[in-house]
Amino acid sequence: MIADNLITATNSMKTSVSGLKRKLSSLRIEIEHFDAEIEKIESKFDKITTQAEIYKAKLEREMGREVRRLENELLLLKKGGAVPLDKKTTSEVDLKVASTVAIFESILRLISEGAEDFRLISEAFLFPAVIERVMSGEDDAYFLEKVPASAAVVVSVGREYLEWARTEFDTHLTDLTAWESAIGTVSDWWRNGALPLLYGSRDDNWDIDVPLSHAEMMIWKDCPSERPIMFSAVFDAFEVYRNNKDAVYESSELRQFELKQFLNLGQ
Repeated sequence: MIADNLITATNSMKTSVSGLKRKLSSLRIEIEHFDAEIEKIESKFDKITTQAEIYKAKLEREMGREVRRLENELLLLKKGGAVPLDKKTTSEVDLKVASTVAIFESILRLISEGAEDFRLISEAFLFPAVIERVMSGEDDAYFLEKVPASAAVVVSVGREYLEWARTEFDTHLTDLTAWESAIGTVSDWWRNGALPLLYGSRDDNWDIDVPLSHAEMMIWKDCPSERPIMFSAVFDAFEVYRNNKDAVYESSELRQFELKQFLNLGQ
């Protein structure tokens, strides 16, 4: 009798343990599902946060540029000067757009030589300061139909800045900390050194230009599908360039320029 009761109790305990194991297994599955849902929510939240940061940076850049432009106009009025009227946007010849983009593409490629982080941080300033203006058609002076004679000097000095970056920073410039430390120096070089050399004069508008943010340029680099919406003017400029790059390669004298650069490197 005692043995039967003992067996019954043991079997009951085994059943209870099995039930607890099943419940525990089910609970673990639910926890895993819960963790997965949390990860999805966190991912969505991170994406929203990134998009908000990009929108904030873009808004601050555009509003800041407009404020500084108005400040410059006000200062000019106080000095008794005439404020230049805005030119109406007109349709531009695709070949002019293509040759300008092609020349900057060649210069950046020759400077960087695989150092995509330096190219990217340079583009952060060049996109708003040059490429967007080229596409707006507001000022014909931004077009470069032929490679400037100063392009070789810009390439040479640009390589020195690349060497500086490699000496100064332990990481690539796409690292946020390195980017924030280097963006001012790189932008100032383009603003005050390279662009005045290429265009033969300095444009005061470059003083009110703010480079694209690190978050924006990471989207440009990592998410090509986002470019048509988030960087419409720049994307359109590169599309015009791609469609006409063969046509402008000779007319812009890029072939001779690049050949000379390669020959100089081999010496």
